Amino acid sequence: MPVPRRRSARSRRTLLALVAAAALVACSGDDEPASPTTAPIEATTTSSASPTTTAPDPGPELTVTGPVAGTPQTSATAGLEEAGYVEEEFFVSGTAQAFDADGEPADDGRWSVSVRDEAPYTTRILVKRPADAADASGVVVVEWNNVSVGTDGTPDWTFTAAELLRSGHVHVAVSAQAAGVDDAGEGGILGGTGNPLTVADPERYGELAHPGDDHSYDLFAQIGALVSDVPADGVDPLAGLPRDHVLAIGESQSAFRLTTFVNGVHPLRPVFDGFLVHSRGGGAAPLDGSAEEGLASSIAGEIRIRDDLDVPVLVFSTETDLTLLGYAPARQPDSDRVRSWEVAGTAHADAFLLGGDPVAAGEALGCAAPVNDGPQHLALKAALAHLVDWVADGTEPPSGTPIEVGDDGEIARDDHGNALGGIRLPAVEVPAATLSGDTAGGSVLCQLFGFTDPFPIEVLVERYGGRAGYLEQYEAALDRAIDAGFVLEADRATALAEAEEVDFG
Repeated sequence: MPVPRRRSARSRRTLLALVAAAALVACSGDDEPASPTTAPIEATTTSSASPTTTAPDPGPELTVTGPVAGTPQTSATAGLEEAGYVEEEFFVSGTAQAFDADGEPADDGRWSVSVRDEAPYTTRILVKRPADAADASGVVVVEWNNVSVGTDGTPDWTFTAAELLRSGHVHVAVSAQAAGVDDAGEGGILGGTGNPLTVADPERYGELAHPGDDHSYDLFAQIGALVSDVPADGVDPLAGLPRDHVLAIGESQSAFRLTTFVNGVHPLRPVFDGFLVHSRGGGAAPLDGSAEEGLASSIAGEIRIRDDLDVPVLVFSTETDLTLLGYAPARQPDSDRVRSWEVAGTAHADAFLLGGDPVAAGEALGCAAPVNDGPQHLALKAALAHLVDWVADGTEPPSGTPIEVGDDGEIARDDHGNALGGIRLPAVEVPAATLSGDTAGGSVLCQLFGFTDPFPIEVLVERYGGRAGYLEQYEAALDRAIDAGFVLEADRATALAEAEEVDFG
């Protein structure tokens, strides 16, 4: 059924830190880290929801506990009350299966996998939902939490919160991997604090237990199934809200895992109605749960999304993903089930993710230049809205032009250093700075954040004549981007406000 019209609500940004958590915060939310506390339990039930599957064993029933009182780790409540939302945490226990590939995983993504074994788990989900069922759209967005620095984080909530809130969508954050639950390890593939939930707050999360990342795929599918149906009795994490369409989303390392999920696990666990794979690389995550080394995936190659799917997949890429993460050789043409967006002027992570100040973010990370301040968040919110429409009524997203990448694997750039090709939003079409996803040197974190190099005032004046000329051209480019479907009309004021910040002296 079509999704009801989107409702307006105050847009917001959280300070979730993704890969920068190790450098900036101990807790990746916009609230103060929760002090250890014993969390009283308000209700417990066993849900009959289980993954829809063609595998021999459909899996066990799930035990759902909560809402858990007190303040969760990674709580992000700024703007929720004004939007008519509540945030609640639940513990979910079940038995998850692990999978093995039948043969070598092929580059075309058409994998066959088999169930290997099963193990018990207890994890947590963090649900943000409309308080009033009348405000709910019927769309549930399930995020595979990012653990690149060994801390549970929700970067895609940060990027898309404004669209989720004004549309009435439910957001469910899933602690799917061991590094976010109870495995301090080395702090994730990028180093970092190694601060899983059981370490951050042992009194609150002491009962959580993860059997290992080879079971993460089925665990994630089981949570997707749990929130897909209203249970007959007991606790419903969505409090009875409608759930017509359930989508999966994940960024960075989580996108590697969603690539594996789509290619190998979805045919066995057809739970999700669509996928937004955000900033993947050329390979995919391992089925066996083995740790990745650095930024390389354990399943190397030029792995594409399988083209025989029964649900749509939108692959969203930044400049950094094409080069540093090696996605360019894995590109594939658009089809009736797979759509690829490559957005010029963007980096794998950026200033928006850290609060909006590229200079302060660069200094905090120890980078040589201000981090990328590109238009990723504008395009990602549009991508999410298009995926919802694609799933709801079959309306396909617009196709984007690929970013130009040479035979040497480098992005082709204009005289000012901005990328050629790609989806071109106003910040690139009417530039006031070089916005690059390429490395500016320094640590791996700095490489992932790209850089911003503002044009000198004399260049701005020569190019636009002054502030009025710049804003006139920027607004025209913004309207073209909105008409093309790469920016939402609801974000027009936000985009114009960002242009107003350009310094003409």
